[in-house]
Amino acid sequence: MSTNSLADPKAIGTDVETLVIDAVDVLKAATDADDHYDAVTTSLLEPSTVDAGVPVLWAMPVVERGERIEIKACVRERSKGTSSAHGSWCFKGRDGGQHGWLVDESAVYVLAVYDDAGASKELVSLAVVPASIVDEHLRDRWYGVDRREETCAQLRWSTILEDGGDGA
Repeated sequence: MSTNSLADPKAIGTDVETLVIDAVDVLKAATDADDHYDAVTTSLLEPSTVDAGVPVLWAMPVVERGERIEIKACVRERSKGTSSAHGSWCFKGRDGGQHGWLVDESAVYVLAVYDDAGASKELVSLAVVPASIVDEHLRDRWYGVDRREETCAQLRWSTILEDGGDGA
């Protein structure tokens, strides 16, 4: 795990992916780093088979064995100078990129909210959401970027979860 609270977003994402995979027994890490997803289900992923130790919102009743899962992470609260704001998940590639591929393949997101306690991160809430539903929330949020993905979109956790972990 990264020990620097100001670590780059990729390192933070990797840390949180590991936390999610460790917390959800029916997930295993994807074997190819170039995949558009982070994990695969090893058996049914459903409320009765998951005890992640944090609240889990289910936007679908069951995820079949062998399904591809993209894990997105965002911090519960981020600093905005003298105040704070809800963190946001960052989605990449509306059409030909990652998000477009996940939608086309009927894949699933596990959206994670975490607290950053300096040297460590702690999961506070998860949401299991089909990529198609996430796509509906992102419809008017896409913007162009000068990167391989060409487009990105931000989605605050409060759009999906009521309170980011305090009883979601």
